[in-house]
Order: sequence, then C-alpha cells, then structure tokens
Amino acid sequence: MWWSRLSDRDDGFVYKLLPVLGSLSMVAVLVVLSAGFFRAFEQRDAVSQLTREYLLIMETEGYLSQARQEELLSSLGEAGLEQISLEGTTLYPVSYGDRISLSVSGILPQTILGQESLSWELPVSVSLSSTAKQ
Repeated sequence: MWWSRLSDRDDGFVYKLLPVLGSLSMVAVLVVLSAGFFRAFEQRDAVSQLTREYLLIMETEGYLSQARQEELLSSLGEAGLEQISLEGTTLYPVSYGDRISLSVSGILPQTILGQESLSWELPVSVSLSSTAKQ
C-alpha cells in the first residue's frame, strides 16, 4: 500500500535542518538582547566614573562649585542620564579635613534596536564621600 511506503521513508533535508535553524535564530536573539543589556552597564559605569572624577575635583576645591556643577550635569546628560539629582552633595566650601560628598541619581532610558516596545528605565544612584584636601 502507498501509506506503508511513506512510513518507510527517511526524514528529508528540511527536517534535519530545522533544529539547526531554530538554534541559530535563538542565539541571534540572545546576542541582540545581551548587547542592549551590556550597553546599560557601560552607561552605568560611565556615570560612576564621572562621579569619581568630580569627587576628586571636589577634594581639591573643597566643594562642588556652581561652574563644576554645570559641567557635571552636562557630562552626565551626555552619558545618557536623565532626571538628574545632586541631592546630598556638598555645595558650600568646607575646611581642610572636613567630609565632602557627591550624590548623583537619575534614570538611564534603555531601548533595544530602537524599539519602543523593548524599552525600560534603569535607575542609577551613586554616592561617594571623602575629605577635603585643599
């Protein structure tokens, strides 16, 4: 009978290739998603680096001056940080050996492949302190 001949046939090339194609497509999706996540970590590290850099400046000047504050806000904006807050930062001159602090918080908006449906917000908060050495 004709149905017995169908059951005796080997699987075709397409059936052998389907698991490979499925695996490759899953790997491609994971690579694209991980690239988006790593970008978020890189931006977070850039914010931390800027915060550390400006804390070192604050150590020598004794506080975060208005001009330095504007520079910091501009640099943080270029790094992608939005809704920036410097609450808790030493904004007035202090004496040698006094405690100074720099607190930066905000939101890093993230998207994958520019898709609005694949977007989220990463909250960032960095607080550092040291002593004035001016």
